[in-house]
Amino acid sequence: MAAGYGASPRQLGGGSGMSVTMGYKMTHDSGFAPNPFHGVLTLATCKPKIRSCRRPGDWVAGFASQELVDRAARRGVKIQRDGLVYLMQIREVLPLHSYFEDCRFAAKQPPRESSDPVALCGDNIYYLDHRGQYEQLENRNHSRDATPHDTAGVNALVAGRFYYFGRKCFVPDGGWPALLGASLSIGRTFYCPDGFAEKLLRHLDAKGLAEGVHALPALMDEGAPSHPKQSCVPSAKNPSPVRPGTLIRSASCGG
Repeated sequence: MAAGYGASPRQLGGGSGMSVTMGYKMTHDSGFAPNPFHGVLTLATCKPKIRSCRRPGDWVAGFASQELVDRAARRGVKIQRDGLVYLMQIREVLPLHSYFEDCRFAAKQPPRESSDPVALCGDNIYYLDHRGQYEQLENRNHSRDATPHDTAGVNALVAGRFYYFGRKCFVPDGGWPALLGASLSIGRTFYCPDGFAEKLLRHLDAKGLAEGVHALPALMDEGAPSHPKQSCVPSAKNPSPVRPGTLIRSASCGG
């Protein structure tokens, strides 16, 4: 579909009434981008073009790239190329600093030290300093060199509905063309075939697959809890303490 990232779903959907889904090929799936934990899936780092132009009600889908397949294989995890890692419908689009200050998402701020891999992959890492410039919270996923790329996305996307399959990502029987009537793009970021979300939701419903987290991320160690005890709860916004710091170690992101 020859349309820019910023085109509205109404412009792209024409008169069909079908939603438009932005898709991309993920190179990492560590639980950081997206972060499916604490009761809500969020995308707050990486993929700046997607985060800067999506709106509430839009859909986003992440698929396994060959690079992710290879990375998972080196960890003894077998996944399918072009497998659906996650599907989200956006409920809220929050500026990164608002996401950081919102007490509902405090659990997604990574601690300095923890034995819990779910806690360490928190994606709520950008806050405004006294100069009004973004600073990065100490974390084990992105170095400060990633700050311009991450903050260019401006927003954190918060899901209302989501399915996260992680290491159980799948390609439908017969491949995507059998389900969608068209192939996925070979590009890295792309619009999914028309009616993608509607057709996929019917497929998931027919398979009896509920919303939520179905498996650990492909690159997360076995034994990590997929449903941590603490959940994000809908409540009034309340600033959280700012905890500036430095990087422990660097890794790349989910796309």
